[in-house]
Amino acid sequence: MKNVLYLVALTFLSFQLFGQEGIQEITKATADPIPNKVNEGLDFGISLGFNSVFNRIYEARISPLDNKLKITTVPKAAFLISTGVSVPITKGKLGGRYYRKLDAAGTPTGPVYFVPYGLCFVATVNLVSFNSAATGSLFNQKIDGGLGLGYRVNDNFQIAMTYEMISYRQPRQFLMDNYNDKILINASGDVISSINMDDNDYFRDKYMSSISLKFFYLIAYKPVK
Repeated sequence: MKNVLYLVALTFLSFQLFGQEGIQEITKATADPIPNKVNEGLDFGISLGFNSVFNRIYEARISPLDNKLKITTVPKAAFLISTGVSVPITKGKLGGRYYRKLDAAGTPTGPVYFVPYGLCFVATVNLVSFNSAATGSLFNQKIDGGLGLGYRVNDNFQIAMTYEMISYRQPRQFLMDNYNDKILINASGDVISSINMDDNDYFRDKYMSSISLKFFYLIAYKPVK
């Protein structure tokens, strides 16, 4: 969790660096005659939003009153923080802004930087699952994330709808089918009074389809001081 907070802080610091003085917005008419234009189109950012899975989510616990296993449903919706990549689809046909860097004397210099607005392709990765995967090798690791479409409304903000796969710890099927509201007995004949979600004998990771509505704060690709 500490690494996640550090990553968020680092991202917002990057936003500040990209937003400092030393650049000037210019009109399209001024930008058109300048041949050297920069439009990378690929922007990174951080998102906050609501996620809702299509399947039911279950929680299993042992009641302290009668030592019986209780399996109940939990809310499908959750609030997630994610990193994301945004690539423009309309290539600025729905508008955008033009910028140039200022030299020490305050004169515009260098190439024109264009930030396109409109429809974008979006890819997201859940920060919590990414942080967990980062403790080992990132290759061949399952992480939460998804793909979708977004609409960029200005330099830094975008609204997106994504289809995502989210991992949940769920009770194994034999618990669901045979032991709900019953007392669990181990191989030694003792009553089980607690179960841990980290115990793979009773729980498993299950990926579920979901849909998310996200608000992105993007690092616009434009000159800095």
